Amino acid sequence: MSVQPLHTLSGSDLADRCNTPALAGLLEERDLLGRGLLLDGSLTERDEQRVRVVRFLAEHPEGTPLSHVVSYAVKGVSPESCERVDGSDSDYQFAYRFVNDLADPDDPYVRKCRSSGVLTVTPTLRLLDLITEGKTQTAQSEGVTFDRDFLRNYLARVDSVDPDLRELLTDGFTSYLNRIEDYCLLFDVQFLDRRGGQTDRRMTKDYKTRFNDEGRVSKQFARFNGALEHAYERSENAVLATFTTDPKRQSSLLDGIDSINPAFNRLLSYMDSDPSTKSDTRDPDVRGWRPGLDSDVTGRPRRRPDYIKALEFTESGYPHLHVLFFDVPTRAEDGMPWLCDKPELAAKWADYGQGEIVDVYPLTYRDDLEDLGPEFQSDEGFVDWYRFGDHDHGEEWVRDRTRSHELIEFGDEGHEMESTAGAYLGKYLSATFGSLLDATESFQEQNSDSFADKAATWKLALYWATNRRFWSCSQSISDGIKPNDHLHDPDVREAVRWCSLDSVRAASESDLRDELARRQWDDVDDLEAAIDCALSEVEAPAVRSTLPDEASFRCIVNYRGAYAYWDLPAVSSTRAAISNSSRITPSRKRICRSSTARTIRPSPTFGPEIAI
Repeated sequence: MSVQPLHTLSGSDLADRCNTPALAGLLEERDLLGRGLLLDGSLTERDEQRVRVVRFLAEHPEGTPLSHVVSYAVKGVSPESCERVDGSDSDYQFAYRFVNDLADPDDPYVRKCRSSGVLTVTPTLRLLDLITEGKTQTAQSEGVTFDRDFLRNYLARVDSVDPDLRELLTDGFTSYLNRIEDYCLLFDVQFLDRRGGQTDRRMTKDYKTRFNDEGRVSKQFARFNGALEHAYERSENAVLATFTTDPKRQSSLLDGIDSINPAFNRLLSYMDSDPSTKSDTRDPDVRGWRPGLDSDVTGRPRRRPDYIKALEFTESGYPHLHVLFFDVPTRAEDGMPWLCDKPELAAKWADYGQGEIVDVYPLTYRDDLEDLGPEFQSDEGFVDWYRFGDHDHGEEWVRDRTRSHELIEFGDEGHEMESTAGAYLGKYLSATFGSLLDATESFQEQNSDSFADKAATWKLALYWATNRRFWSCSQSISDGIKPNDHLHDPDVREAVRWCSLDSVRAASESDLRDELARRQWDDVDDLEAAIDCALSEVEAPAVRSTLPDEASFRCIVNYRGAYAYWDLPAVSSTRAAISNSSRITPSRKRICRSSTARTIRPSPTFGPEIAI
């Protein structure tokens, strides 16, 4: 069962869930009818048409041309069967005036936009709330428009984010976060003992996503820092690249967001190819790349470099990528890190339907930053190769090169504390993750207003609505920062358990023996017994509680789905409910061994309903 949003509409059963008198009453309360309900409970013809217009708009959250609203909702026929509808038509004039009433800027139920001469009407979340007011949600998902789908449909019709869309994104995202606070994940657990006996239990777990779980947010930022440290240990140089999107090349804002990562993967494949017939522009005897020489020369690295990539949105909602490539080839004449000729990169990026503006900045790794100046935040990192690289170029050359970058600036006035690539890339990510942590804290404090006021809320909503990750890295870096899988092996865990206990005893015994030996003892055996007793106290409970227990039974965990707390299936008499503090593996089915229910260990995999 999927989480049901508050703003769900089912087109086919809308009349059953919100009949005409009920909807008419809601509209009348808001002065949106002409005559209103008559004494006999009926409506005038125009008021009935107003109700149909509201229903029709609510059933099309992606927006619809006003002429279609007139044809379907007012005239009751399809546009193909209807005479031409324009401003001279009385029904069109009526619908136009009613839509203006619904679009009241102080409290809009719809929004209007005109493109290529066509007036399109789109419902707001407020209208969706109105038409479902007082109606209970069902467990059916067929035909339902979810918050995320509503916003995706909207993004598919626009080419940028305006203030109205920011408000919609913020409202939809905060509504989603508020709603999942009332949901939990349900599991059926079967415990099997050594004698074949079976006990069924039901367990719940709080509904946590990457947007409302403080632990997952902190873990993601820790993984980002771990990826940087992993690259520090293995790379001598790097290149920071920025890839933009040209909205004129995209059919919609959603298309631009959905296409940027596939385009980047195509670019990686281009870098990895090795055309032996083309000369390498890193050779000083080879001319630089230009369109006319594309068949003769190339500056591509001819391999796929490791990278860390962050997705960012501009104030207009356009996506762009910041990518830190590691250990790239160098130019022969001076050793400059050279990912590829910038014009060649720009041309290929544009060929993939993206923007023509890219920037590539060479970097070098230094572990003596504390000696270079007080402006650095750390002692090591990747810094501007022009100023801190090993070359013989003069100050004028350095100054000209640093000024030649349109999108990336290192160590410029006002940004002295952000002069390493990690800080540059992490600046946006730290603000993003910080906003998520603020969101988590504000909902824990039941104070949603503090989160709604955050400037980055609508950008967080873009990640949520389009299901984009904040950052990612190449497979080798991802593998390098993974926990060691062998630690999950039972034999290894048991070895670690006893090695840990022996290490604690060995580290403690000398001090304990010295301390107790200073006391007066009538019998040496009493001293040895006291030492053994003290050592046993050292082991338990603090140390033993962190170690895996011996397996005495196994359990099978089946994921049932996500439910509102008030909508959980009834517990049968043969099952006992366990509190949601139990640690459960959120996978569809996983077998693990443990001696108590509280030591069931979480699995890193999530079912489709949970991985949000």
